[in-house]
Amino acid sequence: MAKISEPLLKILKLQTLLALIFGLPLYFLKIDAAVAVLAAATVAVVPGLYTLFVNALPLERGSTGIGRVVKAEIGKYCITIALLIGIFVSIEDLNPGIFFVSLLVFYFSPSMLPFLPRLEKDKI
Repeated sequence: MAKISEPLLKILKLQTLLALIFGLPLYFLKIDAAVAVLAAATVAVVPGLYTLFVNALPLERGSTGIGRVVKAEIGKYCITIALLIGIFVSIEDLNPGIFFVSLLVFYFSPSMLPFLPRLEKDKI
């Protein structure tokens, strides 16, 4: 069975939680702002899911895993670029200010992990 990277999974959970916290209230107040936040969340979370999937693949015998890490990072960048192009082409009334501010929040959200309380099952 493949092993899932716990730190990466925590980051994805935090980013999803932030998307819900920011996106749901804006959905009822300003729909275009909510679309921008959820589009930014998509750009941040989907490439992370790909990286999580590739890192969960089993290693070949005698392999160091460097090739797998490079494959995950290249795929992550390609998916990010494709999502950005798709979002800017398909969403006509996207609010770029809210989009980029929320994208920065999602990208810098892993720096908040040390300040979040740990669950009992995470403690050693």
